[in-house]
Amino acid sequence: MLKIFFTIFLPIIFIITISFEATAQRGLVPVINQQEQHLFHSTTNGKSYHLTVSLPPHYSPADSLKYPVLYLLDGSFSFPIAHAARTLLDMFGEIEGVIIVGIGDEWEQSYSPWMSSRWTDYTPSADPASDSNPAFLKTFDLEEGALLSGGGPVFLDMIQNEIIPFIDGQYKTTQDRGIAGHSFGGLFAGYCLLKASNTFSRFGINSPSFWWNKDEIFALEQLYSQQYQDFNAKVFISVGSKEGTSMVPKMNAFSDSLHFRNYQGLRLTSHIFEDETHNSVVAASISRTLRVLYGK
Repeated sequence: MLKIFFTIFLPIIFIITISFEATAQRGLVPVINQQEQHLFHSTTNGKSYHLTVSLPPHYSPADSLKYPVLYLLDGSFSFPIAHAARTLLDMFGEIEGVIIVGIGDEWEQSYSPWMSSRWTDYTPSADPASDSNPAFLKTFDLEEGALLSGGGPVFLDMIQNEIIPFIDGQYKTTQDRGIAGHSFGGLFAGYCLLKASNTFSRFGINSPSFWWNKDEIFALEQLYSQQYQDFNAKVFISVGSKEGTSMVPKMNAFSDSLHFRNYQGLRLTSHIFEDETHNSVVAASISRTLRVLYGK
């Protein structure tokens, strides 16, 4: 009986094993935890960034398939959530294949350097009054002068001319790009909508700090409306219901303005997450961003 088993069944098992390996090599068998990391130094602003990359489950260097890319701000916090969410959403094919790139500071060790760095990178203009606000300095244990705003245009230039070409050179990408962020990251994503819609076409604008510099984002949107009548953009904008008067009304006002301008080509979805605070809403907003911007 044992001889019959080895004669008949072992060749079948061998054939199945070879077939599975060949299929996996062709990228047909999903790999659910494809992640890569890069330490990237910018010559534009002299800073180093930790790039974390989440690849689609069928991603394979052996085929010719290319994928859109979502650039995710505050990568140290947001990337693990996004990678876990996309792994679950991919399980039953709820979203299309997308490469997610988290952009974070180099090996952050505490809140202080994280806040100081993003304060510069994500703010589209200088606001000295906010830079010296004692509440911000105390919350993040920062000394006077540690916060310096207004580096958003340089950061955007760095993404466009350094990080995007690097990712395009390393991975099989299309020209379909998105950007998403939370809080100051949401402010920057909104800024990109108005200033870089030729670079990005999908935007996750979550809990945006649109109060920045006396609500200047609304002046930027009004200026855009005077120059253009269309957007080639898919936008998801959100906020938590418990984020307060400096956040919720401004998100609603910006969303309403985009809607009532009747921009051609703009696909806009807005959402208020009930009973969520500024921090508790992060996981929900990232998952919903993926579903709205990349849902099948």
